[in-house]
Amino acid sequence: MPTILSDVVFRDELRDYMQVNTAERTAFFESGILTNNNDMSTLLASPSNTFTIPWWVDLDASIEPNYSNDVYTDIAVPLSVTSASMQARAAYLNEGWNAMNLVKNITNQDPLEFVANRLTSYWQRQAQRRAIATTIGIYNDNVAGNGGDMVIDAGGTISAAAIIRAKATMGDYTGQLGGLSVIAMHSAVHTELQILNLIDYTPLADQIPEFGRFQGMRVVVDDSMPVLPAVAADPDATPPVAAAPARYLSVIFGPGALGYAEEQDEDDMEYDREPARGNGGGTETLWTRRNFVLHPLGYSFLSTTITGTQGTSRPISASWSDLALATNWERKFDRKQVPLAFVTSTVSA
Repeated sequence: MPTILSDVVFRDELRDYMQVNTAERTAFFESGILTNNNDMSTLLASPSNTFTIPWWVDLDASIEPNYSNDVYTDIAVPLSVTSASMQARAAYLNEGWNAMNLVKNITNQDPLEFVANRLTSYWQRQAQRRAIATTIGIYNDNVAGNGGDMVIDAGGTISAAAIIRAKATMGDYTGQLGGLSVIAMHSAVHTELQILNLIDYTPLADQIPEFGRFQGMRVVVDDSMPVLPAVAADPDATPPVAAAPARYLSVIFGPGALGYAEEQDEDDMEYDREPARGNGGGTETLWTRRNFVLHPLGYSFLSTTITGTQGTSRPISASWSDLALATNWERKFDRKQVPLAFVTSTVSA
């Protein structure tokens, strides 16, 4: 729908319009969870919307090696070098905002100029929401297909023990390659950690930290983090189901857990003018476009369900709900090699 006069609050003669921006922060970018990946950029620039990412399977040191002897007829059989692959999928997004020319003429303000100045933040927040939907999908797949070996249930409110046990699901890989370095959580979970005085806000060097830290991990607070719904009691079920409160999903990330790239071309911002609209008063639409690839290390996106957004007749890009489906994901790496872990917890009443 276009911006029309009834959408605009007329200003006093000496006052200008304030820009009241959304309170949603791009914490995933500020913390380094999402940083541009050169490999992903190369994939995104290729002439395909799905990508195969191959890798060499590491040498298996669990197999006992040959032992040399002096028997001429003993012949050792060499092992084969094998490879494997995972699948990723690009997303092609766009959005438009429309304003009637009469709005600009009467108010001496250009709503689309405000939009243009906010596009970088807008697309960062869109990427962040895709990242969160992706982690929900990985969580759902892990519970459904891998016995929840990346998940620790705190059994109540969040605790240091639950976070440490979640990190320990990586086994002896926990401290390798930078370990698990960022934990993202809902503000309600963050409040529980603050009450326990478990978050360190000591400045690093001469700087006041933007983030608190828990055992060296940066703490990212974002109210877009998932809240798993409460379960109502069902005494008639077999066996009976007890009531369960809502659980909050916190995610621990290691370096490179999410590969990310963003692409914009010459048509990334485009104006469309229709002079006949508004009975000849005219209207203008600002269109913006971005291409994304955002993929978790060690997983294949199976593209089992691709619905796009409502009204899409032939969807090409996965929607937030598609990304959150367990059936769209398959783990290809050993658990130790996937730098992600999850903690579920409740909050105090």
